[in-house]
Amino acid sequence: MEYIQSASDSLPKHLAESCVLYKWPNISQNMTVDVYASSIAGPHYFWCQHANTEDLDKVSSLAKEAAQTQDVIPPENLKPGTPCLALFSEDNQWYRAQVTSKADKTVHVMFVDYGNECGVEQKYVRLLPQNLLEMVPQGFLCCLDGFMESSGSWDEKVYDDFYNLIVDKPLKVTVAAMENYSEIAVPQHSVTVECDKIEVNKVIQKYWKSFSSEHCGDVAHTNTSSHHFQNSNNTHNLDASKEMSTSMYKQPEMSRSKTEMVYASCIAEPTFFWCQFANTEDLCKVSQLAQEAGEAQQDVTFPQRIGPGSHCLALFPDDKLWYRALIVQKGDKTLHVLFVDYGNESDIDIQDIRPLPQNLLEQAPQAFLCRLFGFDESKGSWDDQAYDFFYNLLIEKPLKLQVFSVESHSEIPVPQYSVEIECKGVSINASLLQHWKLKENVL
Repeated sequence: MEYIQSASDSLPKHLAESCVLYKWPNISQNMTVDVYASSIAGPHYFWCQHANTEDLDKVSSLAKEAAQTQDVIPPENLKPGTPCLALFSEDNQWYRAQVTSKADKTVHVMFVDYGNECGVEQKYVRLLPQNLLEMVPQGFLCCLDGFMESSGSWDEKVYDDFYNLIVDKPLKVTVAAMENYSEIAVPQHSVTVECDKIEVNKVIQKYWKSFSSEHCGDVAHTNTSSHHFQNSNNTHNLDASKEMSTSMYKQPEMSRSKTEMVYASCIAEPTFFWCQFANTEDLCKVSQLAQEAGEAQQDVTFPQRIGPGSHCLALFPDDKLWYRALIVQKGDKTLHVLFVDYGNESDIDIQDIRPLPQNLLEQAPQAFLCRLFGFDESKGSWDDQAYDFFYNLLIEKPLKLQVFSVESHSEIPVPQYSVEIECKGVSINASLLQHWKLKENVL
């Protein structure tokens, strides 16, 4: 295996000021290596680690020791491309990293032995000793061979399927070519991936759309006015494990690599908030259909047939308009519902509901539940100032959102997305670090 030298003249301008860089592994063409995927965005951007973790274990141990003695890097030296040691907030451990961008009090870093990225307070970014700089990064950036983004695009369904195909599984990766990934100044290997003797490239070929076939470009950001509900502090009472309707809403198509433009539609706290897509064309269409269906004649037997988990149209008491909803709790004369296109909740009269037509059930909700990525509540908590600070950062502002993972919420039957959010070039995740307190017994 050869190594790519850290030559500053090969870097993009915004990284050229860094005088010392990592020596990245250059895996030879046609070479096959045994790996695991360590960070997965999509077929065009994922990181792998060698299955033999002896060198990784050594690097991890040295990084932990070095962090206890190394000085904090002065803010003026935190330039994009700078190698460093950085504290990862989810496990409170130190890892080798590379600065990718800088804000007033935080920096965005990429962990070079794993490939994941996050925002870090500047006080938790330290000098990297020479012995760790000279050791080759244990992660390497990949893309699937045979799919040039200049000639086609992926169907949105590919991201979850690709993730599930390779996550936590032993893989054989064969390198076809290597190019420099200019945005972060690392080499990217074009590879063929094999898992359980099945070629992953061939399995996901069905999701590839060449530009010779019908292709839609990116939707332009439109800042049209839409109805935003006020935040509700009601607790959730629906047990997601209980029996629910056989028909469910389609899930929003959220990929792990695509950046979405959104607005926050309902904000409770950093680990529970809802976002809507900034392009409100589909939302307006859904709203119009909901009004038409809601004004139709009432089915007097419908309230007796529904329960927690049922879908319906519900009349929002503040504006007397009809919206799609999910029933969370049922009383004798009232229902507690979640408005799925906004995220807020409300108590309504049991007579103020209507059956949901099939055409509205088939359209994905226009809001999706989020939590900030990088904050594990089993290892820390928010201070009292976090909630107002977070609310004011998000409310009524255009946001850039990227999904890192998705899980089912434990109390309501909807997916919850772990996300990183940027507003006007500032990482919200990094800005919230000042209000995050690690538990004393977490090492």
